Amino acid sequence: MPTRSFDVACTFARRMPDPVFHKSKKIERHFLMVPIKNVPVGLPFDPNARLPNTRRRVYREIEDSLLNGPECTENTFHLKHKGITLIADDVMRRTETEYTIKFRPGQGIVDGGHTYELITRNLSNASMPANQHVKFEIITNVPEDWISEIAGGLNTAVQVEDMSLDHLAGKFDWIKEELKSEPYYKELAWREGDDGEFDARDLISLMTCFLLDAFPNSGSDHPLFAYEKKSKALELFEEHGDWYEKVRPILKEILRLHDTIALEARAKWNKAFSGKAGHATFMEKRERGKFKFIFIGKTDERRLSNAALYPMLAAFRWMVEEDPTKKRYRWRGGFKTVLERWEQAAPELMRLTFEQNNETGRTPNALGKSRPHWNNLHTKLAKLDQDAELVELRKLAGARRRR
Repeated sequence: MPTRSFDVACTFARRMPDPVFHKSKKIERHFLMVPIKNVPVGLPFDPNARLPNTRRRVYREIEDSLLNGPECTENTFHLKHKGITLIADDVMRRTETEYTIKFRPGQGIVDGGHTYELITRNLSNASMPANQHVKFEIITNVPEDWISEIAGGLNTAVQVEDMSLDHLAGKFDWIKEELKSEPYYKELAWREGDDGEFDARDLISLMTCFLLDAFPNSGSDHPLFAYEKKSKALELFEEHGDWYEKVRPILKEILRLHDTIALEARAKWNKAFSGKAGHATFMEKRERGKFKFIFIGKTDERRLSNAALYPMLAAFRWMVEEDPTKKRYRWRGGFKTVLERWEQAAPELMRLTFEQNNETGRTPNALGKSRPHWNNLHTKLAKLDQDAELVELRKLAGARRRR
């Protein structure tokens, strides 16, 4: 099989000799910062034992980052991902920013194949940002009999995710037991490699939004890291699993409330204010197909982004209390009352979200990380709930007087 060549135009390029084998074998590393639009199609996967499987949820998250999704800081793909590592025969400089990469049989991508697959399948996507970059790290002059060992090392050096270790330790067993009879159970992923719309980290993060032991309604702290850093929520779960087990009686309804808000928020705003919520930067729209709301069994082409959804959902922590006899959480007034409060509060919660989004530069990620916003929504829901309770008390008092 003949040598194959690919031309690459980059923004910056650097060359570094190998610290051990440069003199004896002339091994070098070449670093190219390549605009996504210049990534060549058809790079060989010869040394990579794992062909890309981009159906896994983690790669959908990477794709969202690639396309500057609503919860991502724009054009930071090259800062958040390792890039693509290749073994090649030679890297030849043509100009200061143009290079030719030559591959012999058996050479090619050794790490980052999934990233490369996601990039190349989106090259014709009209949503691809013009200023997105990816790092190419190209190793040259590697002896042929070293290639498989290097490829194997790069692909097994990735640490097993904490989520997978927690699954192995049985820490999710009570959650599985609680949800196993639900029709959406098959859509839940519990360890690295599982496919699903939601994984255990998502479930833990959603429970964190209602964790009274960590975030009491009488306090001023709010669970921002449920949105901001799910790994931190998982750490809290590992340290205080007993707190999370208190959520068990209301877990299914938390998931229903999550999907209800995500689906209905836009319509609630439009009905109340004759607005066009679909144009808000914190609303997501699916160009092809529809979003799945697996916890309520519905689909729609639009949904509220997590940046807006998590603070809104966490505001309903106000509706949770601890049962003094069972030492578990319950809804004040029952879940029917919670849904009634959503109906009443939705326009105001959306109004506050619009205002905060404008104040934070219409950047959804900044919206989701705004501490004042989380506090404002929680305070607003508390006020609306107290007002609603007062109205109910007055009605009861009036009915008694009439009797």
